[in-house]
Amino acid sequence: MRQALLCAATAAALQAPANDLVLRLARGEQVERAPVWLFRQAGRHMQEYRDYKAKTGKHFLQLLDDPKDVAEVTMQPLRRYAVDAAILFSDILVVPQALDIRVEMPGGVGIVVPEPLTSAAMADEAAAKARADPASLVAKRLKHVTRGVEEIRSAQLAENLDRTLLGFSAAPYTLFFYSVGGSSKNQAPGAQFSKENAQSTQNLLEARCKFLKRWA
Repeated sequence: MRQALLCAATAAALQAPANDLVLRLARGEQVERAPVWLFRQAGRHMQEYRDYKAKTGKHFLQLLDDPKDVAEVTMQPLRRYAVDAAILFSDILVVPQALDIRVEMPGGVGIVVPEPLTSAAMADEAAAKARADPASLVAKRLKHVTRGVEEIRSAQLAENLDRTLLGFSAAPYTLFFYSVGGSSKNQAPGAQFSKENAQSTQNLLEARCKFLKRWA
């Protein structure tokens, strides 16, 4: 039964969902009402999420690694609210992670990059890695995310909550500042790095852009 649902979900992912209000609006079509979804729709504002974290004993990044956890957390707002879209439970830093930049969540300080890029040589190496074979990297290193999408679509079909699924990514410059500064709150190192290493910065941004196009 589960396998049948997963097969159906794979096919359904290529088709418009039953509630396609968001998609129709995005295409510029006339719609009967404004679609509704929430910023940070899935996550810590929900008691269901906090209970699920306690039950699993996992922190945020660990939940992102398991497709079943991703599906469960994505589905929680759909069960509670009459929203018109599901928002993929994920994070912008899954992309640097896929490119071998270590990401941690030590607690109390948010997500950090403990070993940021500190030289032109490191940036050039990171650019080469992103540029080498984006398709293979996406297939291998972001498989848990794409698998999570399949699990979500399966759950939507099983629970009769077939709504548009929204994914997201950060722009290359946002990922650059994380990769160099180690945190979204520490932007000075990124600004200084880009001034002192303009060509390496440009190379990294272009390589990340190519990777993100493949990912998207």
